[in-house]
Amino acid sequence: MPLNLTPPQWLSLAALLIVQFLAAFYLQGMAILAPAFAAAYHLDALQVSTLISVKAFGSVLGGLALGASLDRINGRHLPWIGLLSALLLLGFAKKWIVGYPVLLGSMLILGLVLPVFSILGLYAITHDYPAHQVGKLLGIRQSVIPLGGIVAGTVFPLLIVAGLFPVLGGMGVLICGMTLLLLIAVRRAPSTSSVNLSKEATFHASLRILWPVGLVAFLLGAGQFSVLVFGLFYLHTLAIHAAWIGGVLFGLFLAGGFLARIVAGFLVDGILSLKYVFAAILMIGALTMIIFGCFPDHPVVWGILCFSFILGIGIVGYNALPFQWAASLVGHHQKGRAMGIMSAVTGLSIALWMPVFGMIVEIWGYRGMWYVLAILYVAALVVVLRYAGMSATVTAQPAVD
Repeated sequence: MPLNLTPPQWLSLAALLIVQFLAAFYLQGMAILAPAFAAAYHLDALQVSTLISVKAFGSVLGGLALGASLDRINGRHLPWIGLLSALLLLGFAKKWIVGYPVLLGSMLILGLVLPVFSILGLYAITHDYPAHQVGKLLGIRQSVIPLGGIVAGTVFPLLIVAGLFPVLGGMGVLICGMTLLLLIAVRRAPSTSSVNLSKEATFHASLRILWPVGLVAFLLGAGQFSVLVFGLFYLHTLAIHAAWIGGVLFGLFLAGGFLARIVAGFLVDGILSLKYVFAAILMIGALTMIIFGCFPDHPVVWGILCFSFILGIGIVGYNALPFQWAASLVGHHQKGRAMGIMSAVTGLSIALWMPVFGMIVEIWGYRGMWYVLAILYVAALVVVLRYAGMSATVTAQPAVD
């Protein structure tokens, strides 16, 4: 079924897609700049990893706070929060951020602010667009994330030649543009400031309803990052050293996820239930990870590349489905909190699982990493088959004065 949107909705959707693309470009770019930060501020490996963790936990806290705020105040006011990131990045460019404690505090603030670009977009689609088109729209929106990562991986290694601080200044300007686009996207957002919600309805009851989808998001959260971080190292253990193979592998991996997100979004809107689409993607992911773990030394290159595309379907392609599942479980005035909780769980998953997978690689090698990831996906599959599709809605309750 084609999208049937009004011209203002098309304009809002276009702005949301551009913001999500630029947010993925920014996030991936910050990861690529980690070695440049280490060199500029004379940081060791522990200090760099601490910066990444602080930023990740800041995103968790920011996601929870922003989600709760969306259910209580007019969403049109919130994009301005993004300008805090722009000011900090411009402060980096001017070399005003000096000393490791100040650097830690700056990363915490960047993490706290970062969710505004993701959660506002998720909230706008699940809250302001027709329910029968949410799946398609989420799939399309989430599909631009791999594209942003691909462009960042190509562009930032070239930009860093200019030096860390000019690049950070340019990213500050980019954040200003993203804030403006986000304002355009949510300019027609309805006011919810008159909604008076009790703590029970907006927090404890939400957690009780959302725990299955939150558990799934936590189990799946580290899959994509594990492939991106450890994938090239694994190729080296298979005696594949050509740089072009790694580039093509990641391109196919992200392309598989890009295609799967769009197709999944269209399937869940009236063709197949979310449960079965989600389950199919997780089965593809688990089986492909087991195959990757079983690859012999010196495998056929075309086989690696073919399975990389399929792996992308299983590991990247599910991304929009937990958010749609969460949105279907809560009432209209709890969607902001639901998106905030899901974003926070995903960030927490990445922050906690990545060190675990680093230890798994050290103890059992890269094959062990693939098998553990497959086990996590099977566990998530069991939860999806058991709980997805169950109807449960958190309803607003009047606050007791």
